[in-house]
Amino acid sequence: MINERFRIAIDTVIKNEKTVNGIGTYSESTLHAVLKNYYEPDSQRHELKVGKYVADIVGQDGIIEIQTKQLFRMKEKIRAFLAVSSVTVVYPVIKERFVVWRNAKTGDVTGKRKSPKHQNIYYAMEELYSLREFLPDPGFRFTVPVLSAEDDKDFNLDVNGRKTDIRRYDCIPTDLLEEESFTCPADYVKLIPNGLPDVFSSDDFAKKAGTRRSLAGTVLNILFGIGIVARVGRDKKGWIYSVSLQV
Repeated sequence: MINERFRIAIDTVIKNEKTVNGIGTYSESTLHAVLKNYYEPDSQRHELKVGKYVADIVGQDGIIEIQTKQLFRMKEKIRAFLAVSSVTVVYPVIKERFVVWRNAKTGDVTGKRKSPKHQNIYYAMEELYSLREFLPDPGFRFTVPVLSAEDDKDFNLDVNGRKTDIRRYDCIPTDLLEEESFTCPADYVKLIPNGLPDVFSSDDFAKKAGTRRSLAGTVLNILFGIGIVARVGRDKKGWIYSVSLQV
């Protein structure tokens, strides 16, 4: 069953965008706009200047920044915001993705299919790695909404009737499936997958987490930096870890 508050946010954004800009025309990413409306329905708290930067949301719980890619670009902004407020960075991942095809010339929707691509919570950690210096700060929080969404794509047809000039023109969320919040370093222990041996490698972690080895290594670097795991040795492939007794 769809999250009702998230549905209201979707309906509000789609209705507003169609009214202001015309059907199928958006002033900002629909994904970004829906999340902003979901985390703060009061638009008077949106896009407010704090120092020399503009915050997505300034509310009762501090500053909320929603970023759908390239978290490394936010470092100086977050540093400035943390000097005056608590900061929550929201980074969505898309677990269920559908591709909707639209003919760029006619505007006709010609098909919809489920994409084999899907993301999980560990995908967000790959982006968070660039902000790891902020994790010990008591004012820093990280929230990951796990979504289903539609990728709307334009295309033209070449002389042989094959799709060409493919362009994604929007990503429209359709449901909030779950949400993970990390408010302090100890919260990151939830990233430890079940079934790990007492001593484990990046390969072991990757298999249990259902992700690739390189991403497992990134997650383990984050967990090591905040004391969730300890490095207890090395083998030919890299570090050997154990869950820290301090957690």
